[in-house]
Amino acid sequence: MQTSESLSKMAPAFLEAQKAITYALKDATNGHLKNRYADLPAVIDAIKPALNEAGISFIQSGSRSDDGKLHLTTRLMHESGEWMEDTLVMPLTKQDPQGYGSAMTYARRYGLAAITGLYQDDDDGQRAIQPAGNQSAPKKNLTQKDALHLIELLRTKQTNIQKIEAEYAIKPDQRQRLLDGAMA
Repeated sequence: MQTSESLSKMAPAFLEAQKAITYALKDATNGHLKNRYADLPAVIDAIKPALNEAGISFIQSGSRSDDGKLHLTTRLMHESGEWMEDTLVMPLTKQDPQGYGSAMTYARRYGLAAITGLYQDDDDGQRAIQPAGNQSAPKKNLTQKDALHLIELLRTKQTNIQKIEAEYAIKPDQRQRLLDGAMA
């Protein structure tokens, strides 16, 4: 990792941002393995509001390399001008535009998650403990942490309400309470 000469303003701002970052929702499905994962927009949705609120922005760029691998640098920049960055090196399985694009998206997702300490929501463990054959059981237990995260999602992005409702099996009365919390 590389940093600016000083992190006296960046470090406390990053701490405040990390306190607000919870997890990325697994909102996509791998076509081959059929497992769920948090795609790049879900990762950005999970970190950007907290970072921006703390005066931190991010940029990511690929660099030229002679080793046939993708080198992607993720930089977090504080409004003071202080910064920290790291570079992820990823093999390219296909040496064509589609292979590069796929690797770039994958690297961006993992680079952002790694530098911010973001993790993916563990919905697999929740599904494993649901009673068999109980169709009315929620797809995910709605904990206080989940509710706070959902409120933040609703504050920042109103377009995925149906997806959120389906994942958390939210009933109409719960939706209204969450929306009321999001508007507070």
